[in-house]
Amino acid sequence: MYGQTTKLAMGFQNSWGTANVSSLHWVPFLSESMKLDVPPLISQNMRGIFDEGEHYDGPKTVGGDVDVEAQAIPLGMVLASFFGNPTSTKVASTAVYNHVFLPQTSDWSSTCVKRPVTMMRQFETGSAQQFYNLNGATLEMNIANGEFMTAKVGFVGGGFNQLAPVSSSLPQGKKWTWNQTSVSLGGTARGDVVNLSVKLDDSIEAQHTLGDEYPTRIKRTGFRTISIEGTLKFDSQDEYQQFLARSERELDVTFLGNTAISSGYYDKLRIQVPLMRYVDFPPNAGGPGAIEVGFSGKGVYSVTSATAIKVTLTNTATTY
Repeated sequence: MYGQTTKLAMGFQNSWGTANVSSLHWVPFLSESMKLDVPPLISQNMRGIFDEGEHYDGPKTVGGDVDVEAQAIPLGMVLASFFGNPTSTKVASTAVYNHVFLPQTSDWSSTCVKRPVTMMRQFETGSAQQFYNLNGATLEMNIANGEFMTAKVGFVGGGFNQLAPVSSSLPQGKKWTWNQTSVSLGGTARGDVVNLSVKLDDSIEAQHTLGDEYPTRIKRTGFRTISIEGTLKFDSQDEYQQFLARSERELDVTFLGNTAISSGYYDKLRIQVPLMRYVDFPPNAGGPGAIEVGFSGKGVYSVTSATAIKVTLTNTATTY
């Protein structure tokens, strides 16, 4: 079997414990690490021999990462698996929609933090693997000079089944590249950014209780964090002075497609962090060439915006 013939799909469940088998979104992907983990439960009784004891199955868990080169329509499902369903609005009388993703302000239910996701993985031959009762725990969005924009979501959960393969249909669409990216800090466009990464971690984990081999709930264990990392050319000390002043300013990143999806409208992704605060900004000289600074920062909750991040996806999908 080949990786290039493997197919992957995601879909939301209507309830915890019931997998989605009928309305799946097929997603082109770079790599995935979804797996069923069955740790051994080994008896520690003394038996008069040196060999370890009998083996039983320990608490089963399901999870892993899905890494994609971002395309406008399937990216929406990747974002929704972390943020939850967006607020979708039609743009005037066009067939274009804006999907606004915001971090959750409450849990989806008493059982799980987010609306549970089912994932289907189909290899070239044999049965398909169904992972369900999943929650998106982490999300990364990355862009580097000379590269495609990529996104990665990390899942925790869940449940596992094998079932017969189903028909698939992959969406078409253009990808975003480095030269379709614009970055501004504090309202000022920055043409000196080499690469940028925004990472969100909701600090959630799958938890077991007596009577079930799979997790029975997914709960928060800490605060949500937003980490920002990047590299910029040290052409001036503007951003270094912001680091020294401990400033908190807006980070605004836009990816704009170069092919119209309707008259005057293009596939678009906009990431807004209302308040970004530098954590580290070391302008070190490491040789005779131009100085580049690898910086790190945090997204801080904004009382004015009532959020720490806002992601807006514009495409022709009606909803997610």
